[in-house]
Amino acid sequence: MPAEWLTQSDGFVPKERYTSPAFLAAEHGRLWSHVWQIACREEEIPLPGDFVEYTIGDESVLVTRHDDGSIRAFANVCLHRGARLATGCGHADDGALRCPFHGWRYALDGRCIEVVDAEDFTSLPPDLRIPAVRAETWGGFVFVNLDPGAEPLLDFLAPLPDVLAPYHLEQMRLRSVITTVLATNWKAATDAFNEAYHVQTGHEQVLPFVDDVSITYELLGKHAHYGRLAGARRVLRPSPRLDIPQADVDEGLILQSMVAGLGGAFLGEERTMVATLLEDGPPPGQTLLEAYQQRRMTLLASRGLDVSGLTPDQMTSVEDLYLFPNLVGPIYPGSAILFRARPVPGDPDHTIHDTFVLDWPDPDAPPRPPKRRDFPVWRERDWGTLTMQDYENLERVQRGMKSAAFRGLRLNPRQEINLVHMHRTIDGYLTRATGAD
Repeated sequence: MPAEWLTQSDGFVPKERYTSPAFLAAEHGRLWSHVWQIACREEEIPLPGDFVEYTIGDESVLVTRHDDGSIRAFANVCLHRGARLATGCGHADDGALRCPFHGWRYALDGRCIEVVDAEDFTSLPPDLRIPAVRAETWGGFVFVNLDPGAEPLLDFLAPLPDVLAPYHLEQMRLRSVITTVLATNWKAATDAFNEAYHVQTGHEQVLPFVDDVSITYELLGKHAHYGRLAGARRVLRPSPRLDIPQADVDEGLILQSMVAGLGGAFLGEERTMVATLLEDGPPPGQTLLEAYQQRRMTLLASRGLDVSGLTPDQMTSVEDLYLFPNLVGPIYPGSAILFRARPVPGDPDHTIHDTFVLDWPDPDAPPRPPKRRDFPVWRERDWGTLTMQDYENLERVQRGMKSAAFRGLRLNPRQEINLVHMHRTIDGYLTRATGAD
């Protein structure tokens, strides 16, 4: 790894990390082959025989559910001629997968259980088996790691499991997965949701309803998050950048806008609560915000969410998570929207971008299978104003980085510290395998 490609001590990030095919290849060999990464949700494979394909670069992995309820994974490749055994998600009716090319069959743990015309072969080993891929679970997610010697998943995730325990991600359910391709590097797509510094211009229409200045950033092992300072009280106020006098602040309008943007699982009921509060006013001794927080906590508790580990302020706050290397997004009590960015093989200028929408299940409704939708051209879908603005800016960033006048990123040491941390953690993987050049 050329030393000039590593993150500098002052936070300067060379542009080659986003634009160079050679750097992308180094990431594939030294990062993606050794890091834990989310492959799917457990509820996507509820029954024995169910499987989900996960791809990262040129690698494809099949995650499978077995008769004893366990989850395993193995490389998605036939040992005959290399064909992929399956794509997407599905179910093996007879407990096995058949290669679509020549019909070799594999059990869901990777054992080859049938070779067509086996008598014609003279050198097949008796225990032919596709190499296993490590698979472990946390929070309802299935993680895979291509490195059999990697640390246990919980060691990799620490301290996130403790930080996120009150949100009970394992009890949420996947509503949908939406996949598209963005004309940007996977790291740029991750960056876009890992800081709030860009809100002032990238989403300036929300400044009357969002205090973007008071956001704090915290590094958590390999990971990070940002949001309201722990222990600080949530208030309804616009961005201080606007210099709006306190007498002109409309707290009701801010609350309405905040709830509309929460992405909560019970959005209709939340809006009704706000409308009722604005019409009737809060109870004596409570502010508008306090009354809403209490009612939302009661609503979530009625839906079965254990709110004992959550504070009233967390009812109207977000835990903007960064899970190294490539998962970012807001987590609320009762819902989450998470973005996963994966590199396109050999192409540093594009990324596969997945949006996971999780919500709290309705205890009175039957389970519903998650929807999977693909939009190869992202402009063919309306992603909402904020996301559309982000996607537009990502294309500008990737094109602009190609300029000879641009040498690299000069990151804000406070508001973009999560990005600096990501690059330094990546460097740890890139230099660990071969030693720093």
